[in-house]
Amino acid sequence: MSEKLALPIEAVDSPEEALEDADIVATVTSARHPVFPGALSRPGTHINAAGSNHVLRRELDADTIRRAAVIAADSIEQARMEAGDLTQAADEGVLDWSSVCELHEVLSGAHSGRTSEDQTTLFESEGLAVEDVAMADYLYRAYR
Repeated sequence: MSEKLALPIEAVDSPEEALEDADIVATVTSARHPVFPGALSRPGTHINAAGSNHVLRRELDADTIRRAAVIAADSIEQARMEAGDLTQAADEGVLDWSSVCELHEVLSGAHSGRTSEDQTTLFESEGLAVEDVAMADYLYRAYR
């Protein structure tokens, strides 16, 4: 992939190595337990979590959810049914659903999003088809 993307890509042996200098962290696994402790993410990190699309899956621990100043989801309704990271954190009393916004609110400016560089942000993706359609439209228009 390094050659294909013209970017340096390096496999590492531990979550500590993976998160050491990471500004952006993406998780796309079928894990049932957190893949890294929240204490490993630095202030200002953005996390895209896309794998916990079932209430029994969980890529992020409670500390990661607690540290996030902004938590956005494709759809809060969908996240309440599927996002194991968030549903389990809510069940543990770590997450108040009223603090979660939808991605379109951040993109449109209706929600301020990050207000300082040291705030951790989290996008919990459930992979709604409308996002795929929007991207396809964008790519089609860019190509034309």
